Amino acid sequence: MKTYLIEEAQSGEEAGEYLWVSLGFASAENPLDVLHIVCACAIKPQDRDGGMDAIYLERDDQSRGGYGGAERIAVGERSIDVEFNAAGLRDLEFGDSVSLQWPEQLAGKAEALRILERMRGYECGRVVESA
Repeated sequence: MKTYLIEEAQSGEEAGEYLWVSLGFASAENPLDVLHIVCACAIKPQDRDGGMDAIYLERDDQSRGGYGGAERIAVGERSIDVEFNAAGLRDLEFGDSVSLQWPEQLAGKAEALRILERMRGYECGRVVESA
């Protein structure tokens, strides 16, 4: 598992349609790397038919993202550990699962943790759990 320090956290809800969290960190490939975690509040039949009934993960661009790429996202006060499945490893190009470590204090942390907790209540958030 690769470990990175979270340098920026942003999160929110879009018109009751989806919840999102974006975590910025520096990786060997990109000093401005990011992981976006997006959870739909409701699944439409066409989304399910298209394989879009799971959590959406994206790295720094839509070309490095996709639905259903995580086996587990363990959320805690100290870290967010993302265990990718084969699709997530391929799509996000991390090469391994990641542990994103929270610094002592960071603007946006409390709200990001609240949003991630809310994701657990939706079908798309079934892979999100408390660490």
